[in-house]
Amino acid sequence: MLEYHEEAQRIFKMNEHSSRKAFSIRIEAVWRKFDIASKYRSDNLPKYSEDEELAAEMIIYLVAYLKRFGCEDIEQLIKDKIEFDDRKK
Repeated sequence: MLEYHEEAQRIFKMNEHSSRKAFSIRIEAVWRKFDIASKYRSDNLPKYSEDEELAAEMIIYLVAYLKRFGCEDIEQLIKDKIEFDDRKK
C-alpha cells in the first residue's frame, strides 16, 4: 500500500509543500461523494462498486497525508490505534 505514495502525490497533485488544509479539503470532497455513492458498479473501475472506488481514493489520500507529515510506520500506527481502541472497551 505504501509504495503508492509517490504515485498518489503525482495523481492528486499533492506534494511536500501541500498543507494539512489542502489534504483536508481533498479528503472532505471525496467523503461527500462517498456519502452518496452506490453499491452499483463504478464507471471508472467496473470490477468495483462506486463506494469501493471512493473508499480506496480516501485511503490513498490518507496514506499520502500520513507520509507527508512524517509518519514512518503507517501499518504500526494502525495496529497501535486498533489495540488502543480495544483497551478502551
